[in-house]
Amino acid sequence: MSSRRERAPEEDAPIIPVSSDVERSLQAPAVAPPAEKEKKRRGGVQCVEVKYLVCCLLVVQNTGAVILMRYTRSMPGENEFITQTAVLMQECLKGLACALLLLREQGSIGSAWEHPREALKTSVPALLYLVQNNLQYVAVTYLDAATYTVSYQTKIVWSGALSVALLGRRLSKHKWLGIALLAFGVACVQLDGNQPSAATADVAYAARLLGMTSVISAAVVSALAGVYFEKILKGAKVGLWTRNLQLAAYSVIVGYANLVASKPGADIRKGQTTFFHGYTRVTWACIALNAFGGLLVGTVIRYADAVLKDVALGCSIVLSSVVSIFLFDFQINSLIALGIAAVIYAVFLYGERATCCGLLRPPPDPANKSTALADDKKQLPLVNADAQK
Repeated sequence: MSSRRERAPEEDAPIIPVSSDVERSLQAPAVAPPAEKEKKRRGGVQCVEVKYLVCCLLVVQNTGAVILMRYTRSMPGENEFITQTAVLMQECLKGLACALLLLREQGSIGSAWEHPREALKTSVPALLYLVQNNLQYVAVTYLDAATYTVSYQTKIVWSGALSVALLGRRLSKHKWLGIALLAFGVACVQLDGNQPSAATADVAYAARLLGMTSVISAAVVSALAGVYFEKILKGAKVGLWTRNLQLAAYSVIVGYANLVASKPGADIRKGQTTFFHGYTRVTWACIALNAFGGLLVGTVIRYADAVLKDVALGCSIVLSSVVSIFLFDFQINSLIALGIAAVIYAVFLYGERATCCGLLRPPPDPANKSTALADDKKQLPLVNADAQK
């Protein structure tokens, strides 16, 4: 027999009570390290900065485009180009820029057409913009400029309503009041010098009703195109430049069809004029600036929303009127001053409490003490079950 005695199995060790402080420290959820929290905070701030940056760029771009177009109208020989061809070249330039950006990021542009069903969705805004342009032509035929200007600014209100209906977005009373004031202010600024003439004052009631129906429909269609583009831009994992390239391609098709159906298109086919008739360096500058604006509109919708895009465009109209005072001896009156004040107040009112559609709302803190304590209560204590008997 071995002289070494075998030790008897020991009894289960007694369970030592754990204090509540130690238990809570063991049960507390893992807190994100400070570096990760700082990274998330910086990412949120950078996103907000991008939204503000693209909105400010859109205001500056559209103001420059309006000033440049007013300059072309005032200079002899600068407004002889065919509008339809300029729009077509603008979309071609925008598509070329998107293709180059896609080549830089992905090495090819084939990804824009990999999913035909998804790419087909982008044709809807292009068709809606075509319908909008045709409705605008009908409206200006049967309405005076003042009525048309005021009625078309309702597109800002329609954008807010459609964003609520289609995107489920909630707009506070402050935002609705800001949207209404913005539409009122922009209409006041554009009303100056647009008094009805004697020819349009005698338009029959039926024709005027047709004009009002057309301009309201154009405002609704314009708002619908913007909100729908926001929905497809944010609702699928498709890049911004891919969507813009698709939209530019469809817009080129729609623009070419519009040119063919127009009288200038018939003159081009007959050889009575050329495609680039009347083009100057200022014309090309307008085309390039408007193409850049098209890219900015898509970027604003991607990083902000369609309503904020209309807010930026409304501000640019007012800013262009202020700049015109110094460049073109534009006379300011009480109506324009009222419109400028209304737009400035509307922008501040729209950004109150939930600045820029909630863009400054901080992300939830995972290390929130109330959440941690709630999780502590849900977890079971780390003690042996036999101790509860």
